[in-house]
Amino acid sequence: MDAQKGMLEFLLINHPLDCPICDRAGECPLQDQTYKHGPGSTRYIEPKRTYEKALAISDLVVLDRERCVLCWRCVRFSDEIAGDSFIQLIDRGPGTQILTFKDEPFDSYFSGNTIQICPVGALTSKPYRFVSRPWDLTSAPSVCAYCSVGCPLTNDARAGKLVRTQALPNENVNDFWTCDKGRFGYHYVDSEDRLDRPLIRKGEEFEGASWGEAVAAVAAKLQDAKKVGVIAGGHLTTEDAFAISKLAKEVIGTPHVDSRIQDAGAPYELALKAGPVAGSTSTLNDLESARTILWLGPDPKEALPVLYLRLRKAVLDFETKLIVVSPRRMSLDAFATHVVRCEPGREASAVGALMKNTATPAEVATDLGDPFVACWGPGSPGRDETALFSAVVDLVNDRAGSLLVCPPHAGSQGMIDMGVYPSLDAGYQPVGEPGMDTQAILEAAASGDLDVLLLFGADPIADFPMSDLARKALEAGTFTVSVELFPTDSVALSDVVLPSAAYAEREGTFTNLERRLQKLEPLLPAPGSAAEPWRICASIAGALGASWSWNGFADVWADIKRSVVTHAGVDVEALAQNAPAPNVALQSGYADDAVNQSAAALAGPGAHYPKGYRQGSPFQTGQNWPLSWELRAFEARQRPGQVPSMLDGNGSAPPATRVSAPSEARRAQTGEGFALYTGRMIYDEGTMVSKTVALRGIARHPFIGMNPGDAAELGLSEGEEALVSANGFEVHLEVHLEDIASGAVFVPYDQKGLKTNLLITEMNPIVQVRRSS
Repeated sequence: MDAQKGMLEFLLINHPLDCPICDRAGECPLQDQTYKHGPGSTRYIEPKRTYEKALAISDLVVLDRERCVLCWRCVRFSDEIAGDSFIQLIDRGPGTQILTFKDEPFDSYFSGNTIQICPVGALTSKPYRFVSRPWDLTSAPSVCAYCSVGCPLTNDARAGKLVRTQALPNENVNDFWTCDKGRFGYHYVDSEDRLDRPLIRKGEEFEGASWGEAVAAVAAKLQDAKKVGVIAGGHLTTEDAFAISKLAKEVIGTPHVDSRIQDAGAPYELALKAGPVAGSTSTLNDLESARTILWLGPDPKEALPVLYLRLRKAVLDFETKLIVVSPRRMSLDAFATHVVRCEPGREASAVGALMKNTATPAEVATDLGDPFVACWGPGSPGRDETALFSAVVDLVNDRAGSLLVCPPHAGSQGMIDMGVYPSLDAGYQPVGEPGMDTQAILEAAASGDLDVLLLFGADPIADFPMSDLARKALEAGTFTVSVELFPTDSVALSDVVLPSAAYAEREGTFTNLERRLQKLEPLLPAPGSAAEPWRICASIAGALGASWSWNGFADVWADIKRSVVTHAGVDVEALAQNAPAPNVALQSGYADDAVNQSAAALAGPGAHYPKGYRQGSPFQTGQNWPLSWELRAFEARQRPGQVPSMLDGNGSAPPATRVSAPSEARRAQTGEGFALYTGRMIYDEGTMVSKTVALRGIARHPFIGMNPGDAAELGLSEGEEALVSANGFEVHLEVHLEDIASGAVFVPYDQKGLKTNLLITEMNPIVQVRRSS
């Protein structure tokens, strides 16, 4: 006890008395320990260390070096977990301090995690600075609404406003981490631009209406319609997906339903050739036990950031071999075992060479050992996803591997599971005659061959790869209904607008990329009369004569369990329960006797044994445990979620679905020009990010990535300006020289001042590039 008190006294020598103004106060481990065990006065009479206060080391993180106790947590996280050493201990002796490198910001996609693990308030959140005390917060567990990894979060509100989001642990999904987009991208929920009442177009203007009037107007058009198309976005919940599918296919009677917008045409149904689900047969934890991982998707650090951390952990901590197939360098290349740099559109051939053991060099195919996980996610327009995914599935079947399907958004897999898909009904049941996909629906609307278009959380003008087609579809006169959070470009061309509730305002579930269901809890009231999309569907169905008897979340799930064979065994109530902190036998580092202690007795409420511990192994005094051991107090709050069984409620596999063989790969467009590759960066001008104050200014300026040889032929060099044109649209972009296959260029999607989809007129896009005059 004297040693502990002495250590606290040392920690407090230079620590300022900032508790009244520190954001960490009230949830600070050093404050708690000092209150319980610390000295009442100090014997230190020398001058304290002083530094410049409140140093903003990035747009999101503020550093106070006077508070730092040099615990190394932030440095270790950056080095060991994130792999981007932007923050380090510098200088030596009494002058040691935490700082970024000179003139370099803390430019990490995961910087917010250092705030959450900092034990003393040396690193604090710039958006949350001086906003609230922890005892003034109301909190609720939730799930990130951005990408399909599905990181669990806790939402904190004060005075009816969402003011903070923090990561919750789930060792099945995110360990302890989340990306900065998920952590700081919450301001859109309280945006002044939120839609808060139904709107009906009257001539050129919208007029406010009651829900009864708006629903009646929609129902009247649907009753007279001969052809209806339904497009849903990827940020809606599993319950919304079920309601949309049920409304479209059972009540309206249309098969023309799709949820693939950004990932238009992605052939998820081909996964049924590898297993009984149109999705993953592998889990995120399987990455760590695999011998080999094959990656065939977008750059995960940009599109699926926490999956990037899981892949990095598998390779560096568990010695898993990683093979990356891509025409362009990505973040995984830094620690991949093999990188296959194929020609644009030739990814399927590269996978075929792996299966036939004809890959060059031969070690690539040799390292594709059992067990292996193939990770596929839809990439850029111009990539033949059907041929590629079919080749991946064939490889998985040939080598007895497993499949990790990586759709883009938090709700994408739930949409597939619930049948918001033209060739599948809920539970992956095949339909007799497939309906139109997103592109065909928009083409029908543009040609006047569609009577009604229903958009649920979808903005095809901004998100569909061919923006020109989407705009023509909405301008062609088809009666369009939008269920949305904000007045988007597509909303502006709609006839009826119905306001939707955001993720923090509702009860629901998201299904992540491994098909794991996790629960969202409501924290805030929705603005005005905004409602959940499933409730809107129920209202429209009621106006059309159906009676669903849905009064809440539990009623929707009761219907799901009756109707969807794959989800009959889901224990919805268990989704809201925390995993218990286990009892483990630990051997003390200071005594030879093994002692049985509860996790709580060992290190306080919610304590857990370290990940590095294996029962029966000796505890090594001074052992440097993983960060998860230092953060064990979080673990008792884990809500592990559930992965629905691949069997139905009777213990049988769902009926096998026949999947037609893929057609031959599309030929590249002939003529001069470059194949356009595109992809989303973590920060962009998407609807939710652009309404988030903390992230609005972080998005990079648009650029064009070029092969150095191609650029040299055009007389272009790094940093110069190129004129990029297609489809009658042209834009000046800064040239970045990068490792990309010759004949291809990369332009990021939806960056500041650029709508990249204006350059795309077909799913195999070609652009012209020349020097700006």
